[in-house]
Amino acid sequence: MDANAAAGVSAFAAGAATCFRVSLRRGRSAALWRTLAVLHAACALEVVLNLRYRFRNALIPLLQERGWYASRTVWQGASIVAALVVGTAVAAWLWRRHRHEGAALGAIAGTALALMIMVVEMISLHRIDEVMYAQAGPLVAVAWAWTGAAAIVIASALAASPHRSRPPAGTRARAAGGDG
Repeated sequence: MDANAAAGVSAFAAGAATCFRVSLRRGRSAALWRTLAVLHAACALEVVLNLRYRFRNALIPLLQERGWYASRTVWQGASIVAALVVGTAVAAWLWRRHRHEGAALGAIAGTALALMIMVVEMISLHRIDEVMYAQAGPLVAVAWAWTGAAAIVIASALAASPHRSRPPAGTRARAAGGDG
């Protein structure tokens, strides 16, 4: 596993863990947080298994056989637009359902971003690939994008954690009693 894959797996695994942690403590929105945890675990697994590349590599011979491969740019562009529209619509629907849960909104946005990055990467429009796989310091740009998307989710999950809003044990008693 190279540094890019390690960064992606680590980021998505951390996102899955923090979402799962919140799902254990959130009553009404536990299902959302569990779903986000599963999606991030699936992204981590995807980075390890590289199914997006395998799918694309299996599709190329079929397209060549039918004579469609040479004209792939048009349908690749249309597929990317369609994926972004569907992803945005699903994220907007979830956003609307959870609009009163601020931290969940960030987690929804970060997860939608991660999934859209994966889909765009799988569709593989060569001009976009040049940007996604450009070296950006120690990692390629797409690894930074995965890490950024997961960081949004992790920060949102930490903000949703009920432990963040509770004062340390005994703090209220001392403040109320005036022993301070």
